[in-house]
Amino acid sequence: MATDRLGPDKVRRPAKVFFDSSFLIAVMEDPTPWQDDILEKVGRFEPVVIEPVYDELSRLARGRTRKSRFASLAVRLVDEGKIRLERSGGTHADEELVSCALRDGGKVATIDRDLIRQLKASHVEVLSLRGGRVEVRQN
Repeated sequence: MATDRLGPDKVRRPAKVFFDSSFLIAVMEDPTPWQDDILEKVGRFEPVVIEPVYDELSRLARGRTRKSRFASLAVRLVDEGKIRLERSGGTHADEELVSCALRDGGKVATIDRDLIRQLKASHVEVLSLRGGRVEVRQN
């Protein structure tokens, strides 16, 4: 096998993709093949939600709105282990997403325009939605 010849230090790790609440709520509301799209665009990836995003989703899920139902579905993905919950130092989701992506060389999935601007300014790769499909936003 090719990986046997490369050795363990040469095998690429899956890219970390940090999810913002806006992205998760959007794909819960309008189901898309988002996981397949990310796999196609990025290759193997590790889906991650950081604590401030999880807290935001949990707070939204306690409501009684349509958005609350979709936030609840996103929380369930994390609770079931389909998306890994990662601890982070801060409490502000946008700042922590930028920080974690820079620290780990990760990408961020979001549809939040202000966050996209921050990520681009920091040279972090952004995954977003267009026409119900995942796209890579170039810096």
